Amino acid sequence: MGVRMNKAAKTAFLSLALQLGWPSTATAEIFNVRCSIEGSLPALEDKKFPAAEVSIEIQSIGNNLYFKMQGAKPYEMFINTLTTDQFVGKNLTNAAFMGIQQKTVANGEMRELRLARSNMALSGYADILYQRKTQRMSLQGQCKPA
Repeated sequence: MGVRMNKAAKTAFLSLALQLGWPSTATAEIFNVRCSIEGSLPALEDKKFPAAEVSIEIQSIGNNLYFKMQGAKPYEMFINTLTTDQFVGKNLTNAAFMGIQQKTVANGEMRELRLARSNMALSGYADILYQRKTQRMSLQGQCKPA
């Protein structure tokens, strides 16, 4: 049976997890952050997408990390560190940030998100379909516990 935490306890735990690293035991607790982000396509003269508010659910189960970003398109994505027949995931977490990189096996499309431990700055990229062509969208923003 899992332990239920109130919002203040979740915020404190998320802050500790970002600063010190995830606990080594398996957990299914979901932590939420709210982020103000902007995206651009550097290959197309830095074509900008409208800024948006998104939420990111962060979950750690065993050695695997999961990020689910929800909000306005084209910012929505689900990435994780699992490696399957369809995806190759990589945990990029280190002392400076928590992060995931994921590649789609069938077409080579990549996604990456990094959340800085010190100031909760978000950065990353995602290969998206734009004007019938795959383009790499760069992401950046600022997050805070939800």
